[in-house]
Amino acid sequence: MKKLILITGASSGFGKLTVPLLLQKGHTLIAGLRGGHSRLEELFPNELKSYPGRLSGIDLHMEKTSELSKAAQLIDKNNLGKLDVLINNAGYGLMGTLEDQTEEQIRHQMEVNFFGSAFLTQALLPALRASRGRILNVSSICGLTSFPFYGSYSASKFALEGLMQGLAFDLAPFGVQVGMIEPGGFRTEFASARILGENSDNPQSTYYERNQAFLRAYKNTSSRQGNPMRVAKLISRLCDSRKVPFRNVIGLDAQLARFLQSVLPTTLYRKVMGAAFEMAMKGPSRKIV
Repeated sequence: MKKLILITGASSGFGKLTVPLLLQKGHTLIAGLRGGHSRLEELFPNELKSYPGRLSGIDLHMEKTSELSKAAQLIDKNNLGKLDVLINNAGYGLMGTLEDQTEEQIRHQMEVNFFGSAFLTQALLPALRASRGRILNVSSICGLTSFPFYGSYSASKFALEGLMQGLAFDLAPFGVQVGMIEPGGFRTEFASARILGENSDNPQSTYYERNQAFLRAYKNTSSRQGNPMRVAKLISRLCDSRKVPFRNVIGLDAQLARFLQSVLPTTLYRKVMGAAFEMAMKGPSRKIV
């Protein structure tokens, strides 16, 4: 059955990889991305040519919640007020310690990763109910358990997890399914798109040496992360599967962290994960630019 799907964050990472997979299945896509359709022409020229009329773009800035109603208006006008799948994929990572981050940085993290998805979903709920559709949210293992330097990012994902868990109950009587996709580390633009706390590079920061060690470890391990196409294929499968599991943890690192969290006492789990991060951060003390 061919579906109408709206996916946010389509310009990079998992979103960019997922778009061609869904088009190949015969679905019609509305891609949410900064720059709208003109940006789409830069990123997906072959797809626009190969699948005429089945790929369109909408200019969405997730932190500007006043603009999100545009998506609902577009669907009401062109698709009889029905939407089969909403994929909340847009987001980024604010790294570093709370003390090194500004209020503006923390609020922006929540605006993009949580409030943007929350209010877009709210605007599209009538269209999703009309089609007995589904909502897929690209979260993170950091939405289930946090790690050093990931506190603010995890907070935004924890919030999304909580909202969607409650929403799954609310929408069940209407036949709308909700699923979370919780990847570990994969080779996407996440590493280059991350934002550090404003004071992280300041030698006067209490955490300066640890910040440098974290960046060094992140740089050294990013090339060994998983193939992001695995996540794109999972998103694609969940668009078509009869039933959507609420939790979809993917990636060996994510599955291991989830397993340890489920079997170890909280104190021991924190010690194990803390020790793992400390080991990863050992190395030369040169500055990372």
